[in-house]
Amino acid sequence: MNNVEFETAANKERRNRRTNVEIKKSIFDAVLQIVKEKGFTNLSFNLISEYSKINPITINRRFRDVNDIIEQFLSRYDYWLELFTENKNEEPTKESYQETIESVLDVIWKKKAIQQILAWQITEESDFLDSLAKDQEDAVNVLTDRYAELFKDSPYDIRLITAIQLAAIYYISAYKKKATFCWLNLKGHIGNFKLLEGVNLISDLVFEKAAKTKEKDVARKLLKYGDSIEKVMDITGLSEEEIKSL
Repeated sequence: MNNVEFETAANKERRNRRTNVEIKKSIFDAVLQIVKEKGFTNLSFNLISEYSKINPITINRRFRDVNDIIEQFLSRYDYWLELFTENKNEEPTKESYQETIESVLDVIWKKKAIQQILAWQITEESDFLDSLAKDQEDAVNVLTDRYAELFKDSPYDIRLITAIQLAAIYYISAYKKKATFCWLNLKGHIGNFKLLEGVNLISDLVFEKAAKTKEKDVARKLLKYGDSIEKVMDITGLSEEEIKSL
């Protein structure tokens, strides 16, 4: 190869050399593919190198170890936690609560990586996973704290209701391709709609019951002061049967 040819080849190599940002993107894309196919426990420099087509030495220059790769990778997938807090300044209503739960379901149902993250948290132990779990807990607490006032005088605990709904979303989203669940086929879009229908039904019932708890307290006070059933019905919106049962 003469000097001109060598210079041309060198220039071509420099042009094709990937930037640090491009290399990291290839690594994280490889991690995502591995996680989807094999889960977190199978990650290794060699496997990441195989999927990303990047030399293990190059990977090792940028990350301390596999745990460092995982931590940086997970930091890219914690955006879904913001769904619990993004409407924190709006007035809490049943509709806003259901919108938040629906957004969480939509993301987790579609993102295999997030399903794997949640499953990995259950099966593995590490300081980083504990920190991630605390971040999740803090985000959910922001949500439930917003609605605590609506349930203050009712026997229903919004934290417990939210825990049950999220547990259903986390578990069924990860389980959806395995088999039916309680005789329901939950695969694909139909499964998504069925699960959403279920969690919204729970929300409808609980919010309605909580609202009626306050209305019944008002009704009791009105009856105590001698107001007629008709007037109490008009003020509270309760039925005659509900008032007579007080």
